[in-house]
Amino acid sequence: MKILKKFYFTLEFIVYYLYNLAKANLYIAWDILTPRMRMKPAFMEIPVKLDTDFGLLLFSNLLSMTPGTMSMDISKDKKTVQVHVLYYKTDEIMLNEFFKMQEKIKRITG
Repeated sequence: MKILKKFYFTLEFIVYYLYNLAKANLYIAWDILTPRMRMKPAFMEIPVKLDTDFGLLLFSNLLSMTPGTMSMDISKDKKTVQVHVLYYKTDEIMLNEFFKMQEKIKRITG
């Protein structure tokens, strides 16, 4: 039963990530093709809620593979990740998006 749950959560995460990847690519393409740039770059410190090193590795790599975000540094105590974002909204919105991704990764790796 546990294997089936992990399999389901993995498939769910793949669909979630591919959807967000496509959305980010389209958003950047639209921003490049239109005359007005909507970029609001910022650096953020994201608290890490992941328990495993593999989960943290997956989180930081998937952030860097998504257009518009890049993980810059992981603290030595592995409690925060410094992230550069191209399209900053508000701290609350951005943190909710990052925490949602971490929760989905935690279900796979935890």
